[in-house]
Amino acid sequence: MAEVVHGGLQESELAALGIDPVDVLDLSANLNPVGPHPHVLLTTREADIRRYPEADAGSLRNRIAAQSRLDPSQVLVTAGATAAIHLAAHALLQPGDSCVLWPPTFGEYEAAIAAAGGRIVPHVATPPAFVTDLNVAPAPLAMLCNPNNPTGVYLGRAAVEALIARLGGTLLLDVAYDPFVQDAWDADDLARAGQPVLVVHSMTKLHAVPGVRLGYVTGPAALIARLAALQPSWSVGTHALVAGHAMLSIEAVQRAVLPDVTSVRTLLADGFAQRGVEVSAGRANFVLIRVGDASWFRLALLRRGFAVRDCTSFGLPEWVRIAVPVDVAARRVLRAFDAAYAESRV
Repeated sequence: MAEVVHGGLQESELAALGIDPVDVLDLSANLNPVGPHPHVLLTTREADIRRYPEADAGSLRNRIAAQSRLDPSQVLVTAGATAAIHLAAHALLQPGDSCVLWPPTFGEYEAAIAAAGGRIVPHVATPPAFVTDLNVAPAPLAMLCNPNNPTGVYLGRAAVEALIARLGGTLLLDVAYDPFVQDAWDADDLARAGQPVLVVHSMTKLHAVPGVRLGYVTGPAALIARLAALQPSWSVGTHALVAGHAMLSIEAVQRAVLPDVTSVRTLLADGFAQRGVEVSAGRANFVLIRVGDASWFRLALLRRGFAVRDCTSFGLPEWVRIAVPVDVAARRVLRAFDAAYAESRV
């Protein structure tokens, strides 16, 4: 099984290039551009690691359930959204079972399906529109990223419910980036309605703390129980649990960034389009642009102080994904793009 490629700075690469990490703005990971809240950082730093954490993360689960208007039996706290994806694949797929995917998309879906012995049924979305094909055959499981990574394509509730009806099995709906979608619909409504869906949430994107592996999944109690049966005790450590409680207490503060994210995403998309660059802006906190040789272009920007995501591993070797920064940094990105693009034409 091929190794899954992810974003984020690689210290070994920076050292080889003679680049100091403090001189690089990391736009290869799609995080809240204002960074983590001091309350989360300070509270997590003071966590008492001399004792075992709760074996089932029960206090955080109960708090998430109350905030989400769900029963605690409909919530499972996990060591990041990726852990929930792998639990779902192992719980719901038998060897040889089919699982529907919509590439290009998050690489951990394919890895989870392969680890469970499943068979991938791809519905490939091609550029420039990356339209999601919802005409699927019945299958035990499908995994849909909404908004999608790396395209930013976002489906409304009616489209997702139509997909569930056609599928006949369980839909894993990964909503890691919907905190950055203006006027997003509440995917947990599907869980409240008893639909055969597992809604996977990341808690680290909005709060910009990817080093804390923390997420949760919601759905019907019977489905959640199947995932919980496969999850070892103490899967979520003390630092993550303390951070999770702190995150919930300042959720509204972090979500206040949404109008700025939307505005700066538009600034970037328009700026690239005005330069004649093909853009898939989507509705998440990143833009996808076509640059030619993505690997070369990523290095050209890295040398100018910006790390972006080479999308070759998504099957898009001519595209890079750029996380939305704050406004002033976005304008610097456009200037760095101009210099790198001119260099590529020499």
